Order: sequence, then C-alpha cells, then structure tokens
Amino acid sequence: MARPRARQEIYPSEELVLDKGKGKKSKVLYSVDGIAAMHSQKIGNALRTIDTWYPDFGDPENSVGPIAIEPYGAVTNLGRAFRHPTKDKKDFYTFFDKFARREKLERVEDEHYVMAVLVRGGVFGESDK
Repeated sequence: MARPRARQEIYPSEELVLDKGKGKKSKVLYSVDGIAAMHSQKIGNALRTIDTWYPDFGDPENSVGPIAIEPYGAVTNLGRAFRHPTKDKKDFYTFFDKFARREKLERVEDEHYVMAVLVRGGVFGESDK
C-alpha cells in the first residue's frame, strides 16, 4: 500500500448521469450557480476522518492514514474494513458491549473511538440472538 501523505488533495464532487435512452453513464462536476462545488456529504466525511486508533494505523504495510469514524472501519473506495468483529474484535459493537457493561476497555484510544462513533450518530440496534 502507498504511504499516506501529510495532506490530501480535494476535488469537486461529481454527479453520475444516466442516459436512460442509450444506457450510457457519464460523470459531470457538481456545481452551484455554474461554479464547481462539493457535496455536504463529502465535507462531512472529511470532518469525521479522524480514526487513527484502528489496529493497522501506523503499520507501513497496512495503514492508509486516518479513516472515517465507522462501526467496522469501512473504507468503501478501498473495499476494505479495518475493524473486524470476528478477526480482531476491535469494532464498535464489540467495544460498546463492553463499555455498556462497565467493563474496562484495553486502551483509552478504544474509548475515544466508541465516543467518536456515538457522537457521529447512527442507528444502533440489538440482535434478537
């Protein structure tokens, strides 16, 4: 994997346009009043890209730098999850179960991660199993 850079380039958002008649797809820049712009989702994702607590962070072979706060550490454009519930049990739900039972998490960074996911928000449910 490529080593993360100290900064990240930012590009305007793109819109996917489907030509229903011919079945062709194309991308055009998202714009507001004729000026290239960014979707609010892109800005929100950048703001929450603070997870440096995942197990592979800092490993030159596997780290991709800070990732977005996600329950399983998913990085969709890489098709990869950096927090595995079965392999390393470093995912949000495993930590939250312990946290909710007032068990001590191994590292203070794991507590930071749990709180960051809670602040991020989402729908958190419980299985019937």
